[in-house]
Amino acid sequence: MSKDTAVPDTAARFGRYEIQQEIGEGAMGRVYKAWDPLVRRVVAIKTIRAEYLTHETSQEYLRRFRREAQAAGRLSHPNIVSIYDVGEDYFVMEFLEGVSLQAILAHRAVLPLAEAMRILTPVAEAIDYAHHAGVIHRDVKPANIMIQPDGRPKLMDFGVARLPTSAITDSGQSFGSPSYMAPELIASDDVTPRADLFSFGVVAYEALTGKRPFQGDSITAIIYRIVHEAAPPPRSYNDDLPPHHDEVFRRALAKEPANRFPTAQSLVAALSGEELILPEELLEPLAAAAARGRSGELTTHLLKRRPDGTIDEDEKPTRRWLSWAVLTAALLVVGAEVVALRKGGPLPVAVLRRAAAAPEGLRIETRPPGASVWMDGRPAGETPLAIKDLRPGMHQLRLSLEGHAPAELTFEMQEGTNAVPLSFVMPPLLAPAEIHSDPEAATVTVDNRVIGLTPIQKLSLNPGPHEIRIERAGFLPAVRQVDAHPGVKLLLQARLDPAPPDLVPVPAASPVAPPLTEGMLVELDPSVPPPRRISGEPAAYPKDARRLHLQGTVEVEMIVDERGVPHDVRLLRGASALLDEAVIEAVYKFRYEPAVKDGVRVRSRHTYSQKFP
Repeated sequence: MSKDTAVPDTAARFGRYEIQQEIGEGAMGRVYKAWDPLVRRVVAIKTIRAEYLTHETSQEYLRRFRREAQAAGRLSHPNIVSIYDVGEDYFVMEFLEGVSLQAILAHRAVLPLAEAMRILTPVAEAIDYAHHAGVIHRDVKPANIMIQPDGRPKLMDFGVARLPTSAITDSGQSFGSPSYMAPELIASDDVTPRADLFSFGVVAYEALTGKRPFQGDSITAIIYRIVHEAAPPPRSYNDDLPPHHDEVFRRALAKEPANRFPTAQSLVAALSGEELILPEELLEPLAAAAARGRSGELTTHLLKRRPDGTIDEDEKPTRRWLSWAVLTAALLVVGAEVVALRKGGPLPVAVLRRAAAAPEGLRIETRPPGASVWMDGRPAGETPLAIKDLRPGMHQLRLSLEGHAPAELTFEMQEGTNAVPLSFVMPPLLAPAEIHSDPEAATVTVDNRVIGLTPIQKLSLNPGPHEIRIERAGFLPAVRQVDAHPGVKLLLQARLDPAPPDLVPVPAASPVAPPLTEGMLVELDPSVPPPRRISGEPAAYPKDARRLHLQGTVEVEMIVDERGVPHDVRLLRGASALLDEAVIEAVYKFRYEPAVKDGVRVRSRHTYSQKFP
């Protein structure tokens, strides 16, 4: 809605929000499109359907509703709908344009694997982010995934409290979405984040097969199958899926929560074939083979399987580099022994396929996927991407992804050979932020630097902790300590309380700077010379990069502390994972003469770039 759109003349309100129309209805609530006259924007309001509450349960449910809505309101992620405000029996959230994944699947049934992954990957990141923040969704399903006009998905309906079974009225109304519920959620109200991971697995299964894994003519039949029966292999519905998907979904839809994937992103990685689970008999031979040389660009984690069948994976597993040649040779050498030693079942098909098949042409992969690729100045598509029939000679590759560090690389394609896959890590850049206040026109100060007056729609913060102060004459100031994460939007909304009449307000535009102390993080200016490197060698040109004649510039940013030691090195511009990792590893060994301000040794941000070869 534009700024000059007339505010609707209506008596229907929730607080200050003016209702425009009803746009949805669920088991426990209704959703309205509304107008916020203070911020002058369209919002969505979700309310409780009071007809399903009894006198005995209403207060308890309202308390849970507010508690869970407030918890969800702390979430700030580009793929989670933002919650702006929480009222007595409603909450206000971002109004989204688009179509739900449920509507897309109803129209198209099955999504191609690449398209499904473009939806599932951001949703997985959103689920894991919420779990890390201590919030369980409890109702992950296609209807709660909105696909916006630009193709970006958003996960909705966080913060909706659920009534216990004893609190459901005699209306006969069925609550929840049984087809997507985890077995433990059916049996108990005490759930863990892995209930969301089960539901996410059902969503992924349906998107790739056009079928729900647990079907029945009644809710009772569906619930029985969820609790007692295994899901049909997805390739029984869609034989175009990779063979390893049957094993992936067997684990994703396991009845026991501990046997499922530990995170939503690990499930997505497994669907992409990135997680190679080798039998225990192969671990030692492959580790020995990898130790003899670092050739190629294939990165994998070797994971051990516990006696109960689950995977023992560290939070930060050891990275081993295996070339196609090393992996193939290792499988061939120990192949006969594996046949004799394995304890049941053949080798995972994904491992055999990746070991035996040589890459066709040049394969370009990025993490996250979806980066735009330009080859020799011409658009070539989005990652992951395979470019066939690439002529021999030198080529220039450029990648970009909105909100992420770009990458650029020059390489040589040799005649008669297939290049190894080129992989790129594209980390998010600065953290976007949006700051509002009630009332508006309050002065915003970030880390003792005045930014402007609210509302501030577009602000970029460096990753890390910040102090944000919001103040206006006649009101008590609001001070928030926030932690900015790269690429994750920070939404801050402060309600200022009127100051008591006898309180003399401090001028809002005159923040008092804290005293300068050793180790304080300062911004560089002409009076503060940047850190000067006094030891440490630039990264060596990696052998594999030399073989491929890779050429490019890697640029990183770091914080140099008061002792001259680099911290928090992050990529600003990449040139393939091979070169990026070489630079980052070298930078951590640098030592600097730190920045000095007014005679005090301080921390400061510093950039370093290195050109290859």
